[in-house]
Amino acid sequence: MVTVAALSLLFGTFFAIAVPVGWGPDEAAQFDRAYQVASGHFAPVRLPDVDGSRVYGGAVPSSAVALNSFAGPPGRAPAGGRPLFVSSAARDAALARPVNAEPVVTWFPNTAAYSPVPYVPAAVGVRLARLLDLDIGTAWRVMRLAQVLAYTLVVSLGMLALRAFRLRWPAMALALLPTALYQTGVVSADALTNAVAFTFVALVTKAAVLLPRDEGRTLSRWEAAAMYGAAVALPLMKPTYVILSLLLLVVPRPAGPSPARSRGARLLRAWPAAGALLLAVGGLLWWSSLSAGTADAMGWLRGPAQRHLVQPAEQLSYVLGHPLALPGIAVRTLAINDWIYLTSFLGQMGYGLSTNVVTSVAGATCTVVALGVGLAHAGVGRAGRVRLTAMALVWLASVLAIFGTLYLAFTPLRASFVTGVQGRYFVPLGLLGVSVAAQLVRRRSPVAPTTARRLQRTIPLLCLAALVLAALKYVAVMYLPWFHA
Repeated sequence: MVTVAALSLLFGTFFAIAVPVGWGPDEAAQFDRAYQVASGHFAPVRLPDVDGSRVYGGAVPSSAVALNSFAGPPGRAPAGGRPLFVSSAARDAALARPVNAEPVVTWFPNTAAYSPVPYVPAAVGVRLARLLDLDIGTAWRVMRLAQVLAYTLVVSLGMLALRAFRLRWPAMALALLPTALYQTGVVSADALTNAVAFTFVALVTKAAVLLPRDEGRTLSRWEAAAMYGAAVALPLMKPTYVILSLLLLVVPRPAGPSPARSRGARLLRAWPAAGALLLAVGGLLWWSSLSAGTADAMGWLRGPAQRHLVQPAEQLSYVLGHPLALPGIAVRTLAINDWIYLTSFLGQMGYGLSTNVVTSVAGATCTVVALGVGLAHAGVGRAGRVRLTAMALVWLASVLAIFGTLYLAFTPLRASFVTGVQGRYFVPLGLLGVSVAAQLVRRRSPVAPTTARRLQRTIPLLCLAALVLAALKYVAVMYLPWFHA
């Protein structure tokens, strides 16, 4: 746990400082939504329609809007061997403007759909920045650092729950994915979402798989409270994660203190899970009612000329009317993008010159080896055929929900493959996939003390190497002269 916390803080802080302000994926829109939440406006704000199309956004500092012209890498290689990122006097002046500058109304239709929950760390950061009357550049980095701290704290709870089990080894590799730590270092709804999903799955796996049920062992009170709280929060972070919340159904009910088997006693032991699921579904329905129109505004992400190509209602009608087309769409999607999904899962760090910045082959290899070695020695038993099947189905349904959501809400009408899916979207599902795979491997034999000591050294070193190589790759892409010559 200490290793994970230390490396998370170290490399999360590195990315918070090294990534130019506004250069994270959709970071300007993410900042705008976090600022809106910090200002007390939790629901999406619909602005006047433009050309008959819905638009969502709100009031943000004019200093933040002024940075939009400096957001993201250029579309062509820098001339004269210059690095990809070079600041300018105009950009420095824009960063020096106050975060408390006069507000202006701007659009951010893609992030308006998010509930306030995943923006809590960033919102706290910008509130602190406003209280201290910081400049917009410093405020931006304070928001990033608040996310780094939040991710580290929440993931550390999951690692603490697994500290006595060998599953902690592959879990460490997943918690320290360069992709995940990069997301903590830019303003994003994904930082807290990744952490909560990780810890929720860790607690569910501990309760359903790792603890010996015949001995009557259960989660501690804080672990149970964290698990139920995460189940309620996940659908408010991303609606499709209500599927993850269903994992509560595989958690065995705690045994009663007496041999009594009364109906009332069974109901009493079942009510926390049932209550959490009801709150999760209720929260999802409530937020869905507030954000119902935001899907119709997603077409703006494709630019004014292509915004009418995205029509969620018509796309749904097409899917329901042509179910036999779905296998072909799935095959084409994977055939075109499978390698992109894998590399961006292992080490995506935003965007460079017209493409993703991904870690080096050596860095990705370190991560894969750490995961493979950890999985081979995870020592996880099987929770039972029904529970194992349920966990596998939840994982599969969650993966399909990502593709389905992007096909309906982002892909052009009747397209032959899904667009907009990125490997980083699967990071919250990583530990669940490993938990299912570990049950199939079923290496339950004890690990020799010498092997255990080697694993304790090897896996953290592999994770450290993967992060160092990712950081070096990012510095090279962004700051090394002649790299793009």
